[in-house]
Amino acid sequence: MPELPEVETIVRDLRPLLVGRSFGSVLHVRSDIVHGDPRPLTSLLPKRRVIDISRQAKRIVVSLKPTAELIVHLGMSGRLTVVDSDVLAEPHTHLRVTVRGMQSELRFRDPRRFGGVWCLAGGKTHVGRRLGPLGVEPLDTTPAVFRRLLRRRRQIKAILLDQRIIVGIGNIYCDEALHAASIHPLTRADDLDGRVADRLLRKIKSVLNKAIRFNGSTLVDYRRADGSEGSFRQHHRVYQRTGDPCRTCGLPIECFVAAGRSTFICPQCQPAVAQHPCD
Repeated sequence: MPELPEVETIVRDLRPLLVGRSFGSVLHVRSDIVHGDPRPLTSLLPKRRVIDISRQAKRIVVSLKPTAELIVHLGMSGRLTVVDSDVLAEPHTHLRVTVRGMQSELRFRDPRRFGGVWCLAGGKTHVGRRLGPLGVEPLDTTPAVFRRLLRRRRQIKAILLDQRIIVGIGNIYCDEALHAASIHPLTRADDLDGRVADRLLRKIKSVLNKAIRFNGSTLVDYRRADGSEGSFRQHHRVYQRTGDPCRTCGLPIECFVAAGRSTFICPQCQPAVAQHPCD
């Protein structure tokens, strides 16, 4: 699933391409991936001008004038790209919108359909799924707020993956940040003292910012807005590196299950609490 760095990369790619331009016609839309205003996108989007594109957690928010928002969640396999109009649409492309003044289209593709598109345009009724509540933004969080978030009797990995507590961190950057902070994923969050919690927050911010600089991690589905890959995977220190030497101490990286997810650690840099073999 695209995480905060991947979504932020797409937002930064889209801004210079779309801000100030208006949408043209909606060439194709799969209705069951659209939520929010019950009116069809074919009538809501044409002639609306893009005034800003921002990120909210793992959501891409396209602000429009007259006032409306087009919100895209990429789910597990989604891509949001700007493509030349004459390029053949790939399978599972669920939305195609032309951009006025350009020979290009905004396309949303999502083979697994865990993502979706929300159009919020002032309608009094709502159809489809609703956007859920969100936790705090890790890049904006202060140490004091972060320490309060960790006052829970849960594994630290489970806390970091819970989007109701802290947003944008998925399996990749959770494992990378915990390794950088020398914390085992099974450590109970409320066992971390203030000094360790502060270090973890610094490492979370450092890992996320570095991943943004390298345009995110392409593993399978994720692509930038122009279709190119992100290159942060080359800088992973533990994630999906089972058996490879730790870049810090040289011991082999191990894999086990934590918070229901395959989890990658260095057994020396992250002292073990408990381990469960990975299937």
